[in-house]
Amino acid sequence: MNHEAKILSAIRISWPLLGGTWVAVLGMGGFLRLPQNADSFGTMIMQVFFISVVVFGVLAGGAIGVLVGGLTEKLLLRLGIRDASAVCVASVVNVLVIWQLVGIVQTSYPVFGPVTKPQKINHKTSNVKRPSVNPCEQPPPPANTKERDYWDSECR
Repeated sequence: MNHEAKILSAIRISWPLLGGTWVAVLGMGGFLRLPQNADSFGTMIMQVFFISVVVFGVLAGGAIGVLVGGLTEKLLLRLGIRDASAVCVASVVNVLVIWQLVGIVQTSYPVFGPVTKPQKINHKTSNVKRPSVNPCEQPPPPANTKERDYWDSECR
């Protein structure tokens, strides 16, 4: 086995590893969002669920990686493209297909979305000065007796 054949077989072996790892990370996104509450039985059930999603994801992602990479490589070899070029193009197609499948799952099931940090909200306003309107400073008090009583209690 020459050096080029070893490299190509290593790339072919990376297809199921890439797919399995990528889909397993998808399942870990939900696992990391769980509250770490040791007293809750529900948390434990959800942890088991997400761990099973990770195991299933490794198997499914590996199968998808082998299937997409292998079929693309065979198609390219039948079209007359050299072996090294076919493996490289098949690897790129494999990455794109798995990337899109993970994106579809994340949009369909938001619980598998990426873990995001809460955004900081800046409550300070910029250089905008708001006019302070004091209803007690406006000249005539209300004419209605109920409103006038309220105005008297607030403003005097």
